[in-house]
Amino acid sequence: MAIEDEGMIGVFVCECGGKISDVIDIERLEQGISEMPGVGLVQRESFGCSKMGLSNIRQAIEELDLDRVVVVGCTPRVYGRLFEAALEEAGFGDTRLEMVNVREQCALVHADDEAGATRKALDLTRMGVAKAALLGPMEKVELTVAPAALVIGGGIAGMTAALTVATRGFPVKLVEKEPALGGQLTGLHTLYPSGRSARELIERKIRSVGEHEGIEVLTGARVTDLSGSAGAYHVTVTQDGKSTEFDVGAVIVSIGAQEAEPGEGFEHDGARLMTQTELEKALQQGGTIAKRVAVVVYEPDTESYSSVSVAAALKNSVVLKRRDPEATVSLLFNDLSSDLSSSAVREARTLGVQLYKYDGRRLPRVTSNAVEVFDHLRGQETTIPCDLVVLAMPLVPADDAASVSRMLAIPVDKHGFILEPTMRLRPGTYIPKGVFVCGSAHYPVDANESVFQGYRAAARALRHLSAGVLSSLGPRPRVIESLCVGCGTCVESCPFHAISMASTEGTLSVSSIDVSLCNGCGNCTVVCPAKAITMEPYTDRELIAQIDAALASPQNGESRILAFMCEWSGYAAADLAGAEGRQYPPNVRIIRVGCSARFDPYHVLWAFLRGADGVLLGACDPSMCHYVDGNRWATERVETLGKMLDAAGFDRRRLRLEWFRPDDAEQFVEILKGFTEETEYLGPTGIW
Repeated sequence: MAIEDEGMIGVFVCECGGKISDVIDIERLEQGISEMPGVGLVQRESFGCSKMGLSNIRQAIEELDLDRVVVVGCTPRVYGRLFEAALEEAGFGDTRLEMVNVREQCALVHADDEAGATRKALDLTRMGVAKAALLGPMEKVELTVAPAALVIGGGIAGMTAALTVATRGFPVKLVEKEPALGGQLTGLHTLYPSGRSARELIERKIRSVGEHEGIEVLTGARVTDLSGSAGAYHVTVTQDGKSTEFDVGAVIVSIGAQEAEPGEGFEHDGARLMTQTELEKALQQGGTIAKRVAVVVYEPDTESYSSVSVAAALKNSVVLKRRDPEATVSLLFNDLSSDLSSSAVREARTLGVQLYKYDGRRLPRVTSNAVEVFDHLRGQETTIPCDLVVLAMPLVPADDAASVSRMLAIPVDKHGFILEPTMRLRPGTYIPKGVFVCGSAHYPVDANESVFQGYRAAARALRHLSAGVLSSLGPRPRVIESLCVGCGTCVESCPFHAISMASTEGTLSVSSIDVSLCNGCGNCTVVCPAKAITMEPYTDRELIAQIDAALASPQNGESRILAFMCEWSGYAAADLAGAEGRQYPPNVRIIRVGCSARFDPYHVLWAFLRGADGVLLGACDPSMCHYVDGNRWATERVETLGKMLDAAGFDRRRLRLEWFRPDDAEQFVEILKGFTEETEYLGPTGIW
């Protein structure tokens, strides 16, 4: 139905073929929407996302000259881009669209409570209209991609990637810190489980790289500086004391890994006690190996387990036995991975390799002529006479992993391996970095997996390079220079190095943001003490307006809970809960933010002052943040805010930060139910 009063906002209510209208009282919803300030049109659609529905929306925009659109229907994570495209066709130069998710957050999860679902749908729509009224333009970013690639690391993965990219016509700079290409494979004897010669494989690959005219190889060289932005990186490489500079559009990181050093208690001398790498070299040279050999897989705990090292230890045990059937070969392990070939294990047993299982809490002890171990397979202390002990050490990050990750502004995991930037359902919301990781740079892998990852990284890099121009229309902060005090807090807090201080005519420098580097986490908007940084569509005004709208309706005797949800975790889990029809209490109102870095203590306090009985913050698991450190910042802020609430005599149980998994709707529902029960137990705050 159309409203006679002229207004700026058009609200389109979708029935979703009955999935929404069978639960929610659409007529009551429409009536409530028509009374909201600024609404000039309320129009019902059977399927808003259908060809006819989208056509009706475009027609209404054109005929009524609407400049804000609110779609009351399903999740923006799936259907947002579809409606944005429809608005673009209608002449909307900027994104002035807000989607209200009443299907996944009302109809599907409150199917047994029509009244509660309708009240919630009205509140969510009020929140959407309040936000839409304040929406401003978002800047579209476009970058030209330099048609060339840089590969850091000349092992089997890096060479595979370089060859694949160069074969498609893009020039490649291959930088290797060692004097020659090849990486770890140059020191291996044979490969697991095929048994083929590692030297033959790597030498053939090195020849192919050297003969390809599209690849420039820089050995004994390091990348000493990398600046610029996605698609246009300026690289400085230092070789033999001289620097070379060039531009690339994509970077492939394949710096590999290295064998860990033997720890305390193992008197490594390279002769009687050697590492597995040293054994491989001895086997390559064809020298005599001791008659009694103990291969010890070093696994003090599950954290140090490496299937690559275990596989190599099993392979080498078999090789030693084949070379000298009269030799005594013992393999000591904490765990034999299911990744191992069962036929290889059977072969080892058949050849006579003796297997001993130890407990990581009781490591084998090396003496002058034996290895002592408590054997769990036999349930007894065992002494294994040996002339040679081979330590199969786990692989650890390369010594330059930390410096490379800092240079590229990409994170490392808790072990120090490089984490590859991931899109994770983020199409069109940011400029992809054009940085791709392969091989053991991000976790230990064998030769076969390294080759596969080299091809995969190259394919992704080629897609990036072939685009020519990169563009995005997503959340980007902007600086209000008149408010900036030049403190530089934002510079220190940006995980993407997108902010710097720029000189001005006055006495102060002001914050300057490179939107091509920014991924839109929003942390700078929170840390700025002067509130001089704002970011569409998560500005302070818009978030405060949603808080006010969420808490504007009468309480009706039930607790009122506000939930700020990171769209990649908590909000995604809410979508899945809806898709699976999991029921939970209808008194939770969700506000979507891009990242938990945008959780602002001021917004939480404002929610409590406006009558919220509980505030729930939903973030990604600490190891899975899409924006590097968002959940760490959220944790620190919630902890600080909790102490402030304690000091003020306010029960901090009303504030909770939870880690949500986007693929676990059951966990999401259990957390919401538990928090709702606790909030109801605490009762109203009495503030409002």
